[in-house]
Amino acid sequence: MRSYIGFGVLSFFTLVLYGVSLFNLYAINVGYMLLFFVFILFTFVTIIHEFRQTRHQHSNKYPLVSKAALFVFVTTTLGALLAFGFNAYLGLGGVLASGIVGLIGAYFFKPYAVGIFCGSFLGMTSPELFDGLTYIVAALLVGLLFVLAQDVWNGYGGKLGTTALSGAMIVSIVSGTDFLETEPFTNLEAFLIVVFSIIGALLTYILNVRYALGPVKASALVGVVFGLLLPLLMRDLGQGMAVVVFGASFVGMSNQKTMPEESMIILAGLLFGLIYLASTPYFGGAGGKLGTIAFSSVLSVYGLRRVLRLFIDRPINRS
Repeated sequence: MRSYIGFGVLSFFTLVLYGVSLFNLYAINVGYMLLFFVFILFTFVTIIHEFRQTRHQHSNKYPLVSKAALFVFVTTTLGALLAFGFNAYLGLGGVLASGIVGLIGAYFFKPYAVGIFCGSFLGMTSPELFDGLTYIVAALLVGLLFVLAQDVWNGYGGKLGTTALSGAMIVSIVSGTDFLETEPFTNLEAFLIVVFSIIGALLTYILNVRYALGPVKASALVGVVFGLLLPLLMRDLGQGMAVVVFGASFVGMSNQKTMPEESMIILAGLLFGLIYLASTPYFGGAGGKLGTIAFSSVLSVYGLRRVLRLFIDRPINRS
């Protein structure tokens, strides 16, 4: 039951993000909308596949009510609180705050690094969105969701951010909090977003898989480096591009089993940029939105690969 809850929550909010992006495109570009609709179908292919895997899964990493679960819940929650402190009170911004917390987890708390990094994505939430008590509730909820989803969607980049956004979304719905409004992008910004999306995804995947840094260390390192360099090199524009690179780095957190080819990462990075642009009016200021965009991209590309292999591997009837 625990795995089904985690699976359902993450799948639902992924489809919500994809759905509102599709709705936004309806009034902007029908061709773009149809492309998104096709990729949503590929996402359903992946969801069905993963659901079947979940049905055949008979064991969990640890019991839901156990000391191990409690430690994971607490460290995930603390990751969210620490990152928000760095972001809101030290003024580091979401990218540096999350990246630094991720590196702290990867180097000093390795058994709990994934959960800490997951919590840090909620810490990217804008201080204007939640008050202190509401944010604490969201952090606790993300810790719980991370424990519930421990055994599902593993190896898919963006899972952690989707967990964070799910917590933020549930709390915002219950508390009646409105998300922040965001400004549309210029043509130059849109072009750069797509370019930096591909760079962030591919670079992180190379560090993660080829250089065996692991997903947390690779993504956090990319976030910190680009979070420092791009604002220096590109000023205000660089701050926005650092956010894009860090978000796309979550695509590169995918493992080699899920995304075995770098061409898949490039395509998922490209799709990340397109979804990022299409989802601009929605969920502004919510931590985890970037990860959910990455998760959507990975699920779509994985589904596309499964459909293509179905036709490629099909025996040819020679008469």
